[in-house]
Amino acid sequence: MAAAAALSGCAGRPEPLPPGDRDVDVIVVGAGIAGLAAAHVITASGRSCAVLEARDRVGGRIWTSTSWPDLPVDLGASWIHGSDGNPIYQEADRLGIPTAVFDVGSSDGAGSSVLYSADGRRMDEDPIEKRVEAVIRGLERVADTADAGRIAMRAGLDDLPPRLRDLARQPEVAAALVEYAGDYGATTDDLALSALSEDDSFRGVQRVFPAGYGQLAERLAADLPVRLGVPVTGITLAPGGPVIVNAGADQWRAAKVILTASLGVLKSGGIRFDPPLPAAHARAIGALGMGRFEKLILRFPEVFWDDVDQIQVVGQPAAPFTGWYNLNRVTGRPALMALNGGAAAGAAALPVPQQTAAAADLLARIYPGRFQPPLAAQASNWWADEFCRGSYSFTAVGSGEDDRIALAEPIEDRLWLAGEAAHPTRHSTVHGAFASGEAAARQVCA
Repeated sequence: MAAAAALSGCAGRPEPLPPGDRDVDVIVVGAGIAGLAAAHVITASGRSCAVLEARDRVGGRIWTSTSWPDLPVDLGASWIHGSDGNPIYQEADRLGIPTAVFDVGSSDGAGSSVLYSADGRRMDEDPIEKRVEAVIRGLERVADTADAGRIAMRAGLDDLPPRLRDLARQPEVAAALVEYAGDYGATTDDLALSALSEDDSFRGVQRVFPAGYGQLAERLAADLPVRLGVPVTGITLAPGGPVIVNAGADQWRAAKVILTASLGVLKSGGIRFDPPLPAAHARAIGALGMGRFEKLILRFPEVFWDDVDQIQVVGQPAAPFTGWYNLNRVTGRPALMALNGGAAAGAAALPVPQQTAAAADLLARIYPGRFQPPLAAQASNWWADEFCRGSYSFTAVGSGEDDRIALAEPIEDRLWLAGEAAHPTRHSTVHGAFASGEAAARQVCA
């Protein structure tokens, strides 16, 4: 994970390719964080490179909306998950991009929070938290067994001791368990129990970019040969010849290709492979899960809520808008962000005005007499986005680390699949995508 050293050591990077030049040493498909990391390593080696990006922007699932000029909003990735040794934090520091501690992005974060019932009653967090933690610890013990990858999180509850099974049936605890799976972008029926024993973050406090995560992608892309608006539809490994990358009516050719398309795109069949992908790659794509995780950000005339980092609402299982993050703490602007994952993301799959109305109704119940209607709203919809088809991968029932390792294996030493889904241990994260792109590029350059 020596990403900072690799990028800081790059020199003599090439200028962007002139129009019509479609023959290069290496093609990188996708200008998300994995593609940008890969392209830096490749250009530093002196090889010619083209980065083909379907969107009209760089970053992929890193996307900072500037619809509100004085309040950049991250509709994609938000957190740097742990600062100690994290290559994303190292890159932000190297590039001089300011970050702020917002330590609520992990189970052991030190951020402040408050808990309410759905009808607006202030609740004591400690007893509920202890019950949930007891059930999760019990599930983690079951997750350490050899068959955990073939068992769903919901089914794992049946293997708990009777006392913990009874705790798990309590409404507050049951709702929290659904939300726990939602953090993976999954439901309790889809998430493999083995996922609970995974550790994909770094130690240290969680951080965010007050002015937006998009700064990082833009800075990394600034001196790379990126072509925007080039959606790749097919990749052909011509026998004894170059790899041919089809992008609409255009064809690009290279000795080697790194494909950083999301797992969701690979699952959708949006890119055709000739010949078809090897069986191990195809199996991994089918077995791993693509998570559903969305955001709703509401902007208000002034702050009326508790001066804490996080506002949690105990509701029915799969209820949306139950986890709110106080953006005023890091931006100085009166705004709240709701995160909806897994089943809750499906329940929140409504037009933005309807999401806003439902969320506002809940907040009005929590803060009667203080609530003020939102001035504006923004929401993500990664699930419907044709260039990602979901937010990030998760370990679905019947899949595991071996599938991610298989996904990253080179194909004929000419084609590599990279991105967060292809990292064996740091998947579902920006730093995992970064490391995967860099690792693929190092193999290309070996």
